[in-house]
Amino acid sequence: MQTDYQGNSKIDYQGYLEEATDLFLNDPKIQGNKTAVTRFLHHKYSLLEHVDFESFRRQMGYWITRSVADKEIVLENVKLAKGKQKGQDLNRIERKSFREDARIENAVAEFGKALVEQNKLYSKDLNKINIKRINRIGSGVGVMQVSDPHGNELIDLPNNKYDFSVLAKRMKKYVNESLDYFKFKGASRVLFTFTGDLLNSDRRLDELLNASTNRSKASILMVHILKQAILEVRNEGYEVDIVSVLGNESRVNKEMTFSKEAFSDNYDFTIIAQLKQIFEFSKITGIHFHQHDNLEEVVKIGDQNWLIKHNLDRSLDKQKNTQSTIGKHALKGNLIDFAIGGHIHAHNATDISCRSGSMSGSNSYSENSLDLMGRASGVCYFVTGKERYYQYVDLQYTGEDSYEIVKELEAYNAKSVQKTHVQKSILQIVI
Repeated sequence: MQTDYQGNSKIDYQGYLEEATDLFLNDPKIQGNKTAVTRFLHHKYSLLEHVDFESFRRQMGYWITRSVADKEIVLENVKLAKGKQKGQDLNRIERKSFREDARIENAVAEFGKALVEQNKLYSKDLNKINIKRINRIGSGVGVMQVSDPHGNELIDLPNNKYDFSVLAKRMKKYVNESLDYFKFKGASRVLFTFTGDLLNSDRRLDELLNASTNRSKASILMVHILKQAILEVRNEGYEVDIVSVLGNESRVNKEMTFSKEAFSDNYDFTIIAQLKQIFEFSKITGIHFHQHDNLEEVVKIGDQNWLIKHNLDRSLDKQKNTQSTIGKHALKGNLIDFAIGGHIHAHNATDISCRSGSMSGSNSYSENSLDLMGRASGVCYFVTGKERYYQYVDLQYTGEDSYEIVKELEAYNAKSVQKTHVQKSILQIVI
């Protein structure tokens, strides 16, 4: 309390202002009521002998109004500043996102251009090849299944060696054995089915260490090998149809997803799309590409409906599981007669399904994680009407007959099994 120059008491209203403002804004009993606030303070601090209530109410009411107005201005300024900062942050994030998207889009566009030029180069001389006319007359369809070749995988086990050179030999043997079987059975046309994992994953450390080259280069090498395989079948006078499904190891992204849009970001799709483009550029007739961006396909072969899948759900491992999958498709209106897939790198067949082995054969994952000893193998089929037959093709051991790959291996600096071996000098003591 202060006094004026005449000795009268003088009220320091601003000394009560902070408390008064807090009561006015926050006290649930007297919030928003200036009269109630001033009455509370007037009584609390026994101010009656210094100033009458009406004078105290008018003065404190004035100061409370100013204080609240100041706080509102400050709050509004803070709100505006936050809004401005938020806008700046959003713009910064959007600009950064745009830059990253633009970089990715430009990179993908350049990659696409490079693939087109590469495919034009591959197809330039294909139409000069003396392709035979389609002259096969028969009553059945030969079905070839290429499953899990894992194109850029290096395998160096005591019981299995694998790289691009081995892949080229095994693919050649598989095609030759299949063609011999089709001639024996009297096939009139051939269906090429690719059941996934044309390339190996390189997301895990052991896979990265056991890769023969990066997956972009590996996809070009796979295209080169598969192009020769398709041409050999076509040049035997068969009309060729091609259907492909997507595998899990060939996916581009690290995360596993099962939506069609996300899962089609997959090197299996890219490889088959390149082959389609190459043969379209070459204008070679009798080669027909069908769906190649789904996880599974139902294809009518003869008088049968075949389910073609990678077997990621392991439904082809046991007949009861296969029957469940066939039942699921029946509920959707698709009656399935037979199902084929791969994924496990070990051959397994029943009356209603066939799981192909892998062209790459047994690797450290199948042996140590799945506890399955495998053998490089493939399967081809013959279908006529409601009948179906299949031939197991042993690919573990091959001769020197191979698709041409040496120049491409040199061009893309692919690592081979031999390069993984450490050369040791041998000290010989001659007496």
